[in-house]
Amino acid sequence: MPIINEKYWPLMWCFESRFHSILAVIIRSVVVPSVKYKREILNLKDGGQVALDWLDANDNSNSECATILFLPGVANDSHSEYVRAVSLALKKAGFRIIVFNYRGVGGVELKTPRGYCGNNTEDLTEVINHVKQKYPKTILGGLGVSLGGLILGNYLHSNEQLTHKHFSAAMIVSLPWNFNSAMSNIEKPIMNRIICAYLINYISTIAKKNRKLLLNSHNHKWNYNEIIKSKTMREFDRNYTIHMFGYNTVDEYYDSASLHDKIDRFHIPCLCLSAADDSFSLEQDIPLEQATTTDNVAILLTARGGHIGFLGGLWPFSEKNDFMLQAIVQYFSGILKNDNYTQFYS
Repeated sequence: MPIINEKYWPLMWCFESRFHSILAVIIRSVVVPSVKYKREILNLKDGGQVALDWLDANDNSNSECATILFLPGVANDSHSEYVRAVSLALKKAGFRIIVFNYRGVGGVELKTPRGYCGNNTEDLTEVINHVKQKYPKTILGGLGVSLGGLILGNYLHSNEQLTHKHFSAAMIVSLPWNFNSAMSNIEKPIMNRIICAYLINYISTIAKKNRKLLLNSHNHKWNYNEIIKSKTMREFDRNYTIHMFGYNTVDEYYDSASLHDKIDRFHIPCLCLSAADDSFSLEQDIPLEQATTTDNVAILLTARGGHIGFLGGLWPFSEKNDFMLQAIVQYFSGILKNDNYTQFYS
């Protein structure tokens, strides 16, 4: 990856990490074109649905090129600005991309009361099995951003991955390493509370759209009115998530989902890109020391970059000034297109 030998200079006129994150959303929304995916609705075993948005390199769906399965963040889908940017850049580099839109997200109808969370990998397992049945010879890479990184990371140390070895390599960006402290941190400063308010508004909107489904669910343990009154992600998880996924407390869920103490269980190469000023992940929670003694995990830490930001230069309206895009493309190109590597891991 040539980029790691270069200096990363974050936007000179974007000195505050949360402003950097917000500005990255605005800039990418303006400069990144729309993407024409091929949508596939996947019916899950329990009656739920997710959507897979496919983008094939050179528009050749029959090619056996390497495939990247993309797991976005909590309030994102295939049409979010950074997802479009990354998908187009990976397509240009010769990869097939599949964006995993979770239950109730990205126009997917919620068929059951169940949503998604950072430590449940059952839906991801079904998606991976579907992809491998469709393209059994493809080399599969995983890309997870923010909450998507939690889901991907928890799959990487699961028995499913150890048994079937479906993923050959992975990359995780802007991971909330210690989920408990990350959730506490975004509830404190004013700017963090604004971001938190956006996230909870997004989640609450999904709940309101599915009011009848949540109210009429048999044997549910949640109170719908408490769900929609949630003011923070912690409150939402206390009122809904822990009941849906069988946790006793929010702390139990967050500790179970966290990855800061689990990277030694990863058995495939995984690059983690984090910024020291990411408001969703405190620098002291990033397991830098553990990574130095772990064979399969490398952590690329920048001093600045915010959360899913990583724009650089004086004029960021260019793909070459998007450090995150460059790192993702260089990593997957370097590792999944290396003949010696793919023969060993496939």
